[in-house]
Amino acid sequence: MSRRQIEQEDSSQDSFLDIVANLVGVIIILVMLVGAKATHDALHGIKPETLPEIVAVETGPNEEELLAQLKQARASTFQARQEVERLATRLIQIKQEAADFDAERVNLAMHRSVIEEDLARRRELLDADHQQQFDVQKRIAEYQLTLDALTKEQLGLLTGPETVEELESVPTPLAREVDGNAIHLRLKKGLVSIVPFDELLGEVQNHVDDIRRRLQASDHVVDTFGPIDGYRIRMTVSRAQDPSSLGGPRAGHIQRIIFDQYAEVLPTSEGIGQDVEQALMPGGSLYTYLQQHRRTSPSVVVWLYTDSFDDFRLLKRTLWEMGYSLATRPMLPGSNIGASPHGTKAAAQ
Repeated sequence: MSRRQIEQEDSSQDSFLDIVANLVGVIIILVMLVGAKATHDALHGIKPETLPEIVAVETGPNEEELLAQLKQARASTFQARQEVERLATRLIQIKQEAADFDAERVNLAMHRSVIEEDLARRRELLDADHQQQFDVQKRIAEYQLTLDALTKEQLGLLTGPETVEELESVPTPLAREVDGNAIHLRLKKGLVSIVPFDELLGEVQNHVDDIRRRLQASDHVVDTFGPIDGYRIRMTVSRAQDPSSLGGPRAGHIQRIIFDQYAEVLPTSEGIGQDVEQALMPGGSLYTYLQQHRRTSPSVVVWLYTDSFDDFRLLKRTLWEMGYSLATRPMLPGSNIGASPHGTKAAAQ
């Protein structure tokens, strides 16, 4: 073999060894880089097995999908805001309608009270015959209005759907006699008024000495006191012998004298009072009076006339809700409120 061939073979082997050395160096460098990367991840709390999850999080929905979701959320928010604004506007309208209705109701009640007072004043100017004719015509008009209302109601029942009536049960406490201070109310022709019973009796008490002096000269004394808050009191006192001494006094015995008393409360006008619904409204005269005397006078005596049974329902319920004990004294038409030592006490519930 020639020297030149030997040199060529040595050169080829050296080139091969150089390539192998380079590859080994590259592999060593790669191994070092991978080791350095693993060491860096371990020092920063990231494990190699969590790398796929991190990559999955980073490769989430693209920007277009996020924009679409944001647009949809904004549209839903806008629709919800429009619905809230619509409901708020409707609520304001309902409150305004309710306020207008209440104002109209109060206005009508005031007009009714003024008209009834005017009719009562005009009636007082008439004589007895014309007053009777006036009352008859008024009752005829009232019956005609009632008949018209019943006719409309009957037509509505025949043409309208069936309605279910809900009955409310109100507990009735045990009755007891009224003792001590009590508020007296007069309910007639739908008008309720406060009867100053205690004040009128106090006025009579102020004239007891005068009544006794007059009884010395007469067996029968009648006097009227007042008015107080639209009411007078007519006091009748009679003197008589005790029935047990009718045979005449016996020796050593004193002849006994007894006195019979009767008080009658007279209104200054038949139209005295206020509409029940208007009087019992918060801020009304009767409602305020009941609130102020609820502790000092826990009982109420209602002198109820037969023409006001329907109005008595609202009065009874209001008194029950306010915690009052209620006693009712039915009154016949044309009769007046009266009191006597021989009468019975009212039973409150």
